Amino acid sequence: MAVTRLQKEESLVELKEKFAKAKSIAFGQYAGMSVEQISAMRKEMRLANVEFKVAKKTLMKIAAKENGVEVSDDLIPGTIAAILSYGDQVSGPKIVSKFAKKIEVLKLVGGIMDGKVLSMKDVKALADLPSKEELLAKFMSMLVSPLRNFHGAISSPLASFARTTQAYADKQSRVA
Repeated sequence: MAVTRLQKEESLVELKEKFAKAKSIAFGQYAGMSVEQISAMRKEMRLANVEFKVAKKTLMKIAAKENGVEVSDDLIPGTIAAILSYGDQVSGPKIVSKFAKKIEVLKLVGGIMDGKVLSMKDVKALADLPSKEELLAKFMSMLVSPLRNFHGAISSPLASFARTTQAYADKQSRVA
């Protein structure tokens, strides 16, 4: 069934809105994935505020261009889907990278972030970054660590002094 011009225009308007709203966009090849695999991946993406959008490459290129980014044909070869991350910038590439370890045909091929085109290497590096929650947890641990060390340094001599005093008191009570 052929797609009418009106349907393409509606799809383009939707894509432009989604591209403008997304914090990062990754492009991935997915040809050869089963329906179950795509459904499982989309389910996990929904939980992370990420969308897997399949559209014609020409519409993706136009939507990107109208959002200020020129996407070349080499960036989006073959059958491509856009992975739109609305929350955390790394969540989309991270999920695709995780599923790509189990599914050979799934590959990240490029992306867009902060108005810049990302190469395959850049998107894979983005996927390897820790999530926002992981970074915040590490940061909090770094903030608390000096306080824990300080507490340990202060309480250790006091505890030793208390044990020594108690041992001396016990010895004095046995002698008397």
